[in-house]
Amino acid sequence: MAMIRMGPIGWESNFAKTTWDEMGHNIISHIIVSFDKSGVRSIQFGYVNNGTLAISKTFGSSAVGYNSRIVRLNHESEFVTGLSLEIYDNFITSLTFHTNQRNHEAVHLTFNTKFPKPKKIELHSGILEQSEFGGFFGTYGLYELISIGFYVRLPLPDVKNIKKERVWHVAA
Repeated sequence: MAMIRMGPIGWESNFAKTTWDEMGHNIISHIIVSFDKSGVRSIQFGYVNNGTLAISKTFGSSAVGYNSRIVRLNHESEFVTGLSLEIYDNFITSLTFHTNQRNHEAVHLTFNTKFPKPKKIELHSGILEQSEFGGFFGTYGLYELISIGFYVRLPLPDVKNIKKERVWHVAA
């Protein structure tokens, strides 16, 4: 199966950032999000690997004193199909995981301001089966989660051969 990247979505940081990648960890059971009054500080995943629970590294700041929320998925039948988030003042201030069963809002911070409004970004993959979700990836800085995306396996049912087409270029 071919694999594509959906995203990442988040904000563009000019500061030092670290890339993280959880490709292949597709049976997600837990998503742990840490945040404070500014936005999402870190993310961590629990996934099923050979029948046991495995916990990823923490991606982002692991400082003491942040709020945390655990999103629990029924790993036997529930799988990620999309993401949505909001960006305000260079922080992810809202983060929702879309699954085949429901939407899980991990964080949604609001600010008493008339302008500017938070920027909303969404990824909808069209995933129909758990085997099509391929894991998460993204970036983080010293103090915050910067971006997040996910892999999608593109199934090609009953395709035996891929047709190659000849493309002619005409010089002007």
